[in-house]
Amino acid sequence: MEKLNEKQLLVAREEFRPFLTMKNKGLSKLKLKTSLNFFKQQFNTTYESLGCVGYNPTFKQLTATINIKRATGYSGGLCTNGSFEYVRFYMDYQDGNGWEDMGYVGVNVHDIPTEKDCSNTNEKPINYTVRLNINPKKKFCSTPNLPIVRAVLSWNSVPEPNDPDLTAGTYVWSDKKDVQVQIEPLKFFIPDFPLVQLDDLFNTAILNPSVSFDKLVNINPNLKNALQDAKQAVVPKAYNFAELNALYKKENIGPERFGHKLLKQVQSSNQLANLTDINDLFELNSLNLPEILVNWNNLNCNTNYEELLCVGADYNQEALVGTLKIKKPSGYSGNLCSTGSKEYVSFWIQTEDNCQWKHAGTTFVNAYDIASIPSDGIHYSVVLPYSFEGLKQDCENPQVLKVRAILSWNTPPQGMNCSNYGNVIESYVQLKPQSSTANGPKLVSVGGVSTDFINTSSGLTLGGSKFGFNMHDVTADSAFAGTIVIQGLTNTYKGQKYKIKATNLDTGDTKYINNDFVVEGYDEVAGMTTYDTSSAPGDEYTYIGDKKNTYNVIARFELSGNNKWLIELEHLGAIVDSQVIQMDNQSPILTLDIDNYGNCSHFKKGVIITGTYKVEEVHLSHFTLSTTATDVNQVLKSSLAGDSTNGSFMFTASTSKNCGNIRLSAKPKTVVNSVEMHKGVAIAPNICLSDN
Repeated sequence: MEKLNEKQLLVAREEFRPFLTMKNKGLSKLKLKTSLNFFKQQFNTTYESLGCVGYNPTFKQLTATINIKRATGYSGGLCTNGSFEYVRFYMDYQDGNGWEDMGYVGVNVHDIPTEKDCSNTNEKPINYTVRLNINPKKKFCSTPNLPIVRAVLSWNSVPEPNDPDLTAGTYVWSDKKDVQVQIEPLKFFIPDFPLVQLDDLFNTAILNPSVSFDKLVNINPNLKNALQDAKQAVVPKAYNFAELNALYKKENIGPERFGHKLLKQVQSSNQLANLTDINDLFELNSLNLPEILVNWNNLNCNTNYEELLCVGADYNQEALVGTLKIKKPSGYSGNLCSTGSKEYVSFWIQTEDNCQWKHAGTTFVNAYDIASIPSDGIHYSVVLPYSFEGLKQDCENPQVLKVRAILSWNTPPQGMNCSNYGNVIESYVQLKPQSSTANGPKLVSVGGVSTDFINTSSGLTLGGSKFGFNMHDVTADSAFAGTIVIQGLTNTYKGQKYKIKATNLDTGDTKYINNDFVVEGYDEVAGMTTYDTSSAPGDEYTYIGDKKNTYNVIARFELSGNNKWLIELEHLGAIVDSQVIQMDNQSPILTLDIDNYGNCSHFKKGVIITGTYKVEEVHLSHFTLSTTATDVNQVLKSSLAGDSTNGSFMFTASTSKNCGNIRLSAKPKTVVNSVEMHKGVAIAPNICLSDN
């Protein structure tokens, strides 16, 4: 690998974007100071590297922690656009089908000056964690599902899709890490599940998604018992103390481990009756409680079974994330068909103004006995949604905080230190700059795009805009289609009232948005996602904040047609913020006429085929007209070549092929359902070729 000094590395960072833009075309004209051989290298981790990779089963998210190591080299400070770190994930289920591209996610990074923390230690590296929602393949609990996850990190360049071996893309500033994770097993269709009795109920519920299970059951009270049986059937078995004692005797796992929860009670209980009951339980299993207590008390932050490896913060969606490793095949209170045990992680944040530690919360992930555990263990992530609202500052004052995470097996951590099983790690996280609240509540994003990147007049997206939750690119001058999601300052104004008003600027019609919508939250005690309905009696919604609304959603609605709309936020009877958006719910209309088409076998090999095409789309990104009915596949017309969206085409049919097609495709500049760009549409009539 070609070595560069500090000054040369910074120059190479600055020249990386021009290099990517030109690639192999005209590089000599750029007259770069950095050798082209340097840009052909891979895995330079001087500025960033991958820390940990894991999987969180509650949110069904792959996670990767990125270590940002330097104060400069990220294209500007916090008040600038900075640059982006991207991570693409692959999964191999080890079923013979190889790597599956799961998608990518990014995070915005900046030049952040290195300050000292309260212990006079440099606040580097800064740890950012990215999370990618996935829908993994599942198996029954009798078969462990332990796919390999590969994370590929790349600075300022999205890793090429379907390139798990990193042979197609440019990976100069990059890193790669492979781990194995465990996917939660299927919960339904287990032996005792009363599927036959509930078949009608499931069918009715699917056909009537707006009606709750409780209402459907009340229609037919006979289903109540079946539903209760179903609830019991999906609850996995919990092994009791005697069963664990018998299970682990042959595996040489002592009561200091499987009896940890009871021993914790002995340590903390002041009730004599409770202590007597626990002692009796140990005696019934031929175990000496006082002797075991001595051995247990000698365990101090033991990491033989599990270890916390990384802690970071999700900059995009505001959450604290810890990644831990399960090291042994057993000692976790049961297999995948049981309740297993819990790995608790408690998070603390140190505020810089007074150096005091603030408890952010505690969450957990389940762990199980898995005989086929890989040699490097199984990697899990714990996720704690957390609002940093009161800790943020403006972009001129980057806010970097120290975070401490404490791991504890099967009992929540007490205080800021680990006890018998688990460990403590610390890291630094950087917060997004605060949104200005000088004028009160704010429309933070509309249609998945920050309002800072939507033109206030045209209602189209601006250049450089991204989807806020994953940092995917949004094409400049894009309109909106489908569901419009609005995010606001839910934590700052929680409990207060607001209205959303929509005015059609083309017709003058005005209405208040008042439909019910669902917000997703998180219950850290139960370790599960929650769903609350937000209603608008009298057209007035109430801000739902904190962990009940982890994505800060204040409205979710649809606007039909292709009109321009003014969205206004009302608070205390006054309009406090507004945003214009241009709707375009019409997909491109494609017309393709082939002269003398008739029966597709009509054409003779080698003849000239002609026709006309037409693309109708107001917000067109690009279109392509191509054919495979030639000896060599050809692009006949393309907007990239400056061709008109309405015209004629001509080509000579293949002399060797028996068939092919003419394909007209078009992709609009449209944000769909607030989460993705329109994938485009296409038509491709077949052409059959014959010798006669």
